[in-house]
Amino acid sequence: MIPYLILISLLVPANLWASITPHLHSDLSMRLLHGVSTVVLLPPLLSMWRQRQQIQRLPALLLTSFSLVLIVVNTHIAAVGMGVRYGWIDHLFLAIACLAVLAFYLLNDEEDPIQETSIS
Repeated sequence: MIPYLILISLLVPANLWASITPHLHSDLSMRLLHGVSTVVLLPPLLSMWRQRQQIQRLPALLLTSFSLVLIVVNTHIAAVGMGVRYGWIDHLFLAIACLAVLAFYLLNDEEDPIQETSIS
């Protein structure tokens, strides 16, 4: 869990830097950043699905819809490559999403919310 949270915390400044300097990174580094940022959004969605009976509906709905939109957009950007119009906004949203994921896990009452549990 700790390495996952460290990775997310490192993605916040990386995405902020990419939003400030959109054309100073290579195509490979951009695809890698979008790909990794997409992958780290998946565990909170799975965790919210497993905890759907215990979590608050409105924050979960907001985080879920925001994450799903970012996953779709970033998968497209990682596939297409450079030249996406207004890509800097996506990096800004990715930084916000990473902060939301950090808050989700740091404020969660479970010891290890990523651990596999049975889906009921």
